[in-house]
Amino acid sequence: MKDLILKNKKFVIITFILTLFTAILTVSVPILLSNIFNNNYTINTQNFILIIIFMFITYAIQISMVIIRENFALKFNTDYTKELYSKLFNMKYDSILEQGSSYLIDRIGQTVNNLYLFLINSLVGIISNVIIITVSLVLIGLINVYLFLMLLALVPINYLGYKFINKKLHEKSKVMQEETSSGYKELIAIFKNTDMIKQESDYNRIESLISPSIKRIYSSMANVNKFGQSTSLIIKLINSFVQNLMFFVLAYLIFIGETQVGNLVIASIVLPIFFTALQAFTNVNLEYRDLIVSKEFVEESILNEQEEQKDVILEDIESIHFGKVDFNIAKKSITHNINATFSRGDIIYVDGPSGSGKSSLMKSLLKFRDASGIRINEYKLEDINIQSLRNHIFYLSQETSILPFTLKENIAFGSVDPYYDWSNLQNSELMASILKNHSLDGKLLDQGSNLSGGEKQRVMLARLLIEDYDVVILDEVTSNIDKKSQDIILNTVLERMKNKIVFIISHDLTVKEFCNKEIKITL
Repeated sequence: MKDLILKNKKFVIITFILTLFTAILTVSVPILLSNIFNNNYTINTQNFILIIIFMFITYAIQISMVIIRENFALKFNTDYTKELYSKLFNMKYDSILEQGSSYLIDRIGQTVNNLYLFLINSLVGIISNVIIITVSLVLIGLINVYLFLMLLALVPINYLGYKFINKKLHEKSKVMQEETSSGYKELIAIFKNTDMIKQESDYNRIESLISPSIKRIYSSMANVNKFGQSTSLIIKLINSFVQNLMFFVLAYLIFIGETQVGNLVIASIVLPIFFTALQAFTNVNLEYRDLIVSKEFVEESILNEQEEQKDVILEDIESIHFGKVDFNIAKKSITHNINATFSRGDIIYVDGPSGSGKSSLMKSLLKFRDASGIRINEYKLEDINIQSLRNHIFYLSQETSILPFTLKENIAFGSVDPYYDWSNLQNSELMASILKNHSLDGKLLDQGSNLSGGEKQRVMLARLLIEDYDVVILDEVTSNIDKKSQDIILNTVLERMKNKIVFIISHDLTVKEFCNKEIKITL
């Protein structure tokens, strides 16, 4: 936390200055009024107008400071979000699968928001609220010492009361964040497949699927809210009672002639300011609680699940050797005795029954999971730097991911390389059918719902026409497309990759005709 604050010290300092200035402006009006009444200054139309003008000036300045602060906050939130997503990117493959990407994304959003609220409201707001509370106590003390003691007693009651409440809420909030994020993950998974949803004749089956998730989400929220709101209401009622009692006492003192009406005016302005600051001051515990829950999530679920980076850097991939390959899936040990070496120009047909681990074996090449028994360019796979390794391997699975961006953006997939040869892509047989109906700058629908199955695969494979890889892994990419599309895809890939290493996983024996070597995997 300290490192994060120091890293964003400019934002913290600016927010602190603006918040401090806001605090001074907040108490300036009651101080001005107190000075007028205590020195028997004349309240005339001119003074009244000046006070009104001064109040509006302070309001305008406060609004301006909010805008300035939020402009700085925009950069802070953006940078911190990108930092957390970089950590998500470097998480272990199985950790992402176990937790679910939608769950992780939701929790990252909560984490950024909780830190932002803590920095702008709690960390720097403590000082400003202390100033407001102190000045308010002084002004009330000048009116009546007993009223001052009543207000002073509320400070520890509120702080210690909310501290006790929030200690209990910390545990409940942690459960709530986990339950709501996992619940929304399930809802997203259900509604993600639009075809499956829309083919149902009525809503009853969908409702039975989503009801447990929805109930879990809102039950967890209700448990936190019932405890938090009922316990904090007690403190709020104490505050309200004291505030009303003070006005009653002031009215009585005016009635018996022991104080002036002006003190009632001052109190009517000071007390709302005081209770607002007191509430904000006690909210530090609430925001700190949420921050700690988020901090624990980042440390336990993200930082502790980072991939281990090694030192061996690959300039290219010339050969791949499979020996006795061992890896684990869901704590289950998998072993394949292959004993084969593949070099540039080899097209390898990866064969085996469903569930034998063909895809898992190929994913081991990218170090999705820790594996032993594989050597690349005579280096042990375990010793190779992950980024270096994945720079040279292109993996395409049957489950393509078409983004709701333009065709060009889907193919480039975030790259802004100005030297891409888009003309080569436009003239290729691979993209001919797609470019009849879609321009490179035309937007595709989510999950490629305006493309056929074969066209989705072609979009992803188009990266091979503009980028250079040493190894290509095609995982059942031709299983759901027609023979003509299959031949176009395979001929294009093999022509482009004739001096590379290509692995093709398929149950279709006709695909084997394109290959010159084979890996046979058995259960």
